[in-house]
Amino acid sequence: MIWSLNNLYSSFLGPYEDDTKKYKALVFDLQKCSKLVCDDVTYINIYLLTFENISLLSSRLYAYPNLVLSTDVNNQEAQKALAQIRQIDQDTVKPYLRFISKIKNMNIDLYSTQSLIIQKYSFLLKNMQHEAKHTMGNAMELLYSKLIEVSSNSWSYLQDFSTANLCVDYLGEKITLSMVRNLAYDNNPSTRKDAYYAEMEAYKKIDSFVALSINNIKREANIIAKLRKYKNPLSSALFTYKMQKETLDALISSMRSYRSIFAKYLKTKALYLKHKNGLPFYDLFAPVGLYEKTYTFKEACDLVLSAFYSYSKKLGDFAKSYIDNKWIDVEPKQGKVGGAFCYPISGIKESRILLNFTGSLSDCLTLAHELGHGYHDFIMFNNDPLNIGCPSELAETASIFCETIVNNHLLKEIKDPMQRLSILESSVQDTTQVIIDILSRFIFENNLINKGDTPLSVDEIKNLMIEAQKEAYLDGLDHNYLHPYMWLCKGHYYGVNSNYYNFPYAFGLLYGVGLYSTYLDNKESFLQRYDTMLALTAHATAEEIALTMNIDITKKDFWLKSLKQIKSNILEVIDLLKNITL
Repeated sequence: MIWSLNNLYSSFLGPYEDDTKKYKALVFDLQKCSKLVCDDVTYINIYLLTFENISLLSSRLYAYPNLVLSTDVNNQEAQKALAQIRQIDQDTVKPYLRFISKIKNMNIDLYSTQSLIIQKYSFLLKNMQHEAKHTMGNAMELLYSKLIEVSSNSWSYLQDFSTANLCVDYLGEKITLSMVRNLAYDNNPSTRKDAYYAEMEAYKKIDSFVALSINNIKREANIIAKLRKYKNPLSSALFTYKMQKETLDALISSMRSYRSIFAKYLKTKALYLKHKNGLPFYDLFAPVGLYEKTYTFKEACDLVLSAFYSYSKKLGDFAKSYIDNKWIDVEPKQGKVGGAFCYPISGIKESRILLNFTGSLSDCLTLAHELGHGYHDFIMFNNDPLNIGCPSELAETASIFCETIVNNHLLKEIKDPMQRLSILESSVQDTTQVIIDILSRFIFENNLINKGDTPLSVDEIKNLMIEAQKEAYLDGLDHNYLHPYMWLCKGHYYGVNSNYYNFPYAFGLLYGVGLYSTYLDNKESFLQRYDTMLALTAHATAEEIALTMNIDITKKDFWLKSLKQIKSNILEVIDLLKNITL
């Protein structure tokens, strides 16, 4: 199934051109209102009202070329349209800098009592005040807004372009990178191993210039963080994620303390698959048990809908509307980016979901995950225009929660031990990725950024990844068969303004597990509180949002409690694997 973008635009002509002209006019209005001479409250009101209109229109103008490019990275029209919008956007930087500079020391709490607009955007305004204290100065920020297009944004596109167009030689055929990576889930051991070697070999075609990409992006991140008076890119990222360092430390420390139980599971799976030195990376996603079913996309939709309706009619109806309206792009193809995502478009109050669906149970859970993102967007679209969108660790909350709903729904129906093993192990397998592999990515990125003043060679970057995997997985993986190129195929490393885009997934998983436990305790009261919490994610800190559910995320106790729930699933999988092995 190919997604429909008709509610956005049908081409880059006509309405898209007209809206581009409107956008230019709105940006010109923003420039004028940022120069107004009037009282503080009036000044803030006029600026925010203009900025609301800009936000809604820009969401549409950015969405269309980005979505077109995600399924066809070679589309020249989309590339030009995106470049044009970005160029117009540069004219918003100067008035924005002027605005945040002017409000830098204003009493927002006082003005909130005098204006409803200021009241509803007080969290945003206070974040702008923080930003004003961390600018490089208006002239340098303006220059950087122009240079970023030919620096980190271009390096990021190079990684996208290279991986989307990479041809992998697999058993005499040429297939895409997404296709060969999906073979890691195949039932045939030889297929998985051959795919692993083919994948590793293919990366050699592009590793030298993608290494340039990641080097230059991280070097730029270090430079900009220092110029903006942040201690390092991590400090800047924590502000972006609206969370405290205390929360991150509690999360990472808790993850580290559970490495050994994950390693025990991996070693047990290795023995089940007849490996003696830990699990080779090529069998990390190997299916086990007897649940060998592959799904058509319709069957995957039926499974997800059944699970969602068991939770609430609202969630089920929401997901059905996305499927019926064809807002999901399903199959992998040449030129399509890898992985999966959900793209919110506040200007039309809709989202679009991209998958690379091949029929595995994991793909079904990915569908549930991305629909969870869509549901979060659906709730936030009822917010005011500038209170839409949230930090990524909170964005993962609904997605992980929806995965949990589907997985638990499946487990309730399966009684046969071999089939239960398949489903439960698939869940533990995914959890291992979100806890242990994410930990390895956090370690890798931290080390890369700390070495980011000078460029590293391909081999040095590969060694950093290998060492990070050893530190995270311990002896659970066979150290002779790791994945030295995990930095190359993961797009999350390639945004200069989205550094450390890894730990939010672990945050989302463990926070979602904790929320699901709360849901089971009192389903009726949870439903309304949950939607209220999702709406709040756009305009409160992570800690404040968690407290609305009576959770203190700055302490290890909460994270360890969630990990303890996951441990019970791991131990059951270990027992099942041992019994079957014997």
